[in-house]
Amino acid sequence: MDDATARRKADHLRVALDEDVGHIGITTGLERLRLNARALPGRALDEVSTAVTAFGRELAAPLLVSCMTGGTSEAGRVNVALATAAQRHHVAVGLGSGRILLEGGDAGSFAVREVAPDVPLLANLGAVQLADVGVDGCVELVDRTGADVLVLHLNPVQEAVQPGGDTDFGGVAERIAEVVAGVGVPVVAKEVGFGLAPADVAELLAAGVAGIDVAGAGGTNWATVEGHRDDRAGRVASAFAGWGWSTVESLRAAVAARTAGRPLTVIASGGLADGVDAVKCLALGADLAGFGRRLLPAAAEGPEPAAEALGVLVDQLRIATWAVGTESVTELHPSVLREVE
Repeated sequence: MDDATARRKADHLRVALDEDVGHIGITTGLERLRLNARALPGRALDEVSTAVTAFGRELAAPLLVSCMTGGTSEAGRVNVALATAAQRHHVAVGLGSGRILLEGGDAGSFAVREVAPDVPLLANLGAVQLADVGVDGCVELVDRTGADVLVLHLNPVQEAVQPGGDTDFGGVAERIAEVVAGVGVPVVAKEVGFGLAPADVAELLAAGVAGIDVAGAGGTNWATVEGHRDDRAGRVASAFAGWGWSTVESLRAAVAARTAGRPLTVIASGGLADGVDAVKCLALGADLAGFGRRLLPAAAEGPEPAAEALGVLVDQLRIATWAVGTESVTELHPSVLREVE
């Protein structure tokens, strides 16, 4: 294992917890959408269903605890807390990049299957690293984590800002297609917080991915995160404070691609603040709503605070679904939304 990789992962966790690493000059776009509140929701709150099916498993709510961290002892404690919370509320949970595991790093920080046996578990790897690890490395990562799904993340701007980052993105789409054909589990492609252009979505669908996590701009800016680790990287990163496609723009592109073609699991993430934002995304056509740094401070405190924070999101989602007059999250539709200036 490269010690620099372990230090970088520890830095990422520290910076994400302690620093202001949000976008500047670009928002998720969700603040310009309002849910059409009803004073007569028409049913009891406890009659509202938030249940969905995702990746072949039943979930109690359409939520994903997004891929965040791994590779250090502190990351291991955070992952256990997040996975415990996900199991408690029966929602999906993702792991941080498993590159360090494949390099011989701290495998224990990814060992959460025991505390989350019944929910979809998503392993995660940088797509640019496929040139080094190939399909075999992806199979190893899935096997060693016990994951149901493999997430391949796309982070060109982060890699370019990061000292020593991997910036050869030539042939990445073709390598993703090879993994889709050979890994044996569904593959989800995601950005890390700068969103996906419609052209990116089209290429990823052509590669055969089973899901798209849009990870739009408006939440964590990973160029800024890298900038907190190195002075020169910080000067470079400053130009990208407002970079990317908003969460709403990226989500609409992914939903449009799905409705025009084959089935596709669409995950909305990138700066979602609460369960009301989640309902807005579900109404736009997302299948799941993902929360990352929003849950990180509670997870750093342990499983119980993490479960409480996730439970608040579930409650918010249920109440918002009910308060727009809908009896199930699967019936949410753009008609419950309006745009405001």
